[in-house]
Amino acid sequence: MNTYTFVGALVIAGLYLLMRFLEMRFILKENKPLKILLREAVMVYLCVLGGDFIIQQLEPLKATLGAPSVFTAPPDF
Repeated sequence: MNTYTFVGALVIAGLYLLMRFLEMRFILKENKPLKILLREAVMVYLCVLGGDFIIQQLEPLKATLGAPSVFTAPPDF
C-alpha cells in the first residue's frame, strides 16, 4: 500500500463523517454522540484499506489469466 491509499481512505472517511453529521443535524434532527460518528468513520477508513488490500492481492491473478495458448496449425505427421 502506498501513501495515496491512506490519503484516499482518509478523504472517504472524512466525507462519510461530514455527510453523517449533516444528516444527523438537518434531516433526522437528533443528536448522536460524536463518539459514535467517529467510530463509524474509523470503520469506513478500515474498510477502504481492507478493500484496497484485497484488490491488490487479486490484481496479479488478473494479469496471469489470459487467453490459453492453443495449437491450431495442422499436424506435421
